[in-house]
Amino acid sequence: MGGIERSGPKYSRREMLRLIGGSLTACAAGFGLPREVLGRGNRPNIVFILSDDHRWDTMGHKGHPFIKTPNLDRLAKEGVSFHNAFVTTALCSPSRASFLTGQYAHRHGVKNNLTPWNDRNITVLELLGKAGYKNAFIGK
Repeated sequence: MGGIERSGPKYSRREMLRLIGGSLTACAAGFGLPREVLGRGNRPNIVFILSDDHRWDTMGHKGHPFIKTPNLDRLAKEGVSFHNAFVTTALCSPSRASFLTGQYAHRHGVKNNLTPWNDRNITVLELLGKAGYKNAFIGK
């Protein structure tokens, strides 16, 4: 069954998307994260790693026979690992723009790898920043 693997309770894909969506909605509204998400009142750390052209099974915790990824395996064990995830486009720039904005290419405007970024797009990083998170985007 597709879903999300976590060291604690198991969440379905739908439950996790609802949790993430609710959290981001709360951030955007300026109310912070719900108490149930925060646990002891601390904000959770969020580390989102996206690698281009990385097949779903090319990590140790996914069962690859010879690729060793101990640090990524530990992050997956102690956090969340998506087992049924998809990209909106097969090109890296439009796909990254979709992750950052939550929109399809026809909405955010990055339709190929040569299209410039439109600064009117609002990203999840901006919403998290307004909610008090310190964040960074590292990559090309």
